[in-house]
Amino acid sequence: MPTWAPLNDDPNTGDSIPVAFLELEGRTLALRTCFIGAAPPASPQEGQFWADNTASPYRVFQYLRIDAGPASWQPVGPLSRLPASINADPSVVDDRLAPFEFKALRVENRAALPAASPLNSGLLVYRVGDGEVWFADLPVSGSWKGLLSITPAASFDTVELALEGDLGNDAVNPPTKQRKGALEGWLFDAVAEKRTLAFVVPKNWQGATDAKLRLFQVLGQAQLAGDDIEWSGEVRTLIPGQEKVTKTATLLADAVTDIGADVEGIDDGGGPHVTELVIDHDDAANPLSAGCLVLATVWRKTVGGAGKVGGTVVFRADLAYAQRPRHERA
Repeated sequence: MPTWAPLNDDPNTGDSIPVAFLELEGRTLALRTCFIGAAPPASPQEGQFWADNTASPYRVFQYLRIDAGPASWQPVGPLSRLPASINADPSVVDDRLAPFEFKALRVENRAALPAASPLNSGLLVYRVGDGEVWFADLPVSGSWKGLLSITPAASFDTVELALEGDLGNDAVNPPTKQRKGALEGWLFDAVAEKRTLAFVVPKNWQGATDAKLRLFQVLGQAQLAGDDIEWSGEVRTLIPGQEKVTKTATLLADAVTDIGADVEGIDDGGGPHVTELVIDHDDAANPLSAGCLVLATVWRKTVGGAGKVGGTVVFRADLAYAQRPRHERA
């Protein structure tokens, strides 16, 4: 609170009435700027401050015009306990056409996630122990969701490739449709049997790493422990509108899968076993590019014999690739 020297009321030497009135008016205006109480002062002046002493800690307000509207009490602190949401929308109708930036902000840093609650839905937390960002999503998931971390050349996305119908099967030596238990797929039990898988390289491919063509299969009959499943293949990459399907193919490196020794895994229908054929992204003749068409033809390099697995039933195929930080595929 400000302090003032008493007015001189001596009738001979004291302050004149005009001086006294002016002094009192100035002191009144000064007092208005220092008001504290349970309710805002009546008839406030624009720019006036008021401290609400019913809140803990006290909250300070200033009587101001915002967005060209009438003057009202606007919170100014303490900033650690704002009474309402921070609004960075400059529009009076909150249409978000040109929101302001919040600069120098960061996600809340915590050693551990707080309990999920309807009161903190939408909260973002950076967990300092592992560097992961989590999102409180109680209304939907009932807990916290970890946001997808993208590490170049290490975070893989997948696209399932169609196996329905005989489209893509070799016209002369196609694989045979076969069911194993609940799974139905294509039995490859001869080295001449081929199938071509056609797909488009997704736009969120990282762009500088090899892709993997993965074949998921179960055994067509019982095998010996440690036998190998061997696959071969070739690939053509076609830029839309520029290349023909008769383009010379590039042979893929042979891929081998050891079926192990687990009794269930080496029995008839055992598995599933996954074989990965690597597609060289920068092959001179058939390089990968986002949006290009890929024709990958696969066949068994060996079927049966010493240490080699006989027929297998392929029930799923997919493309696995390192993705860019953005997740869209379209």
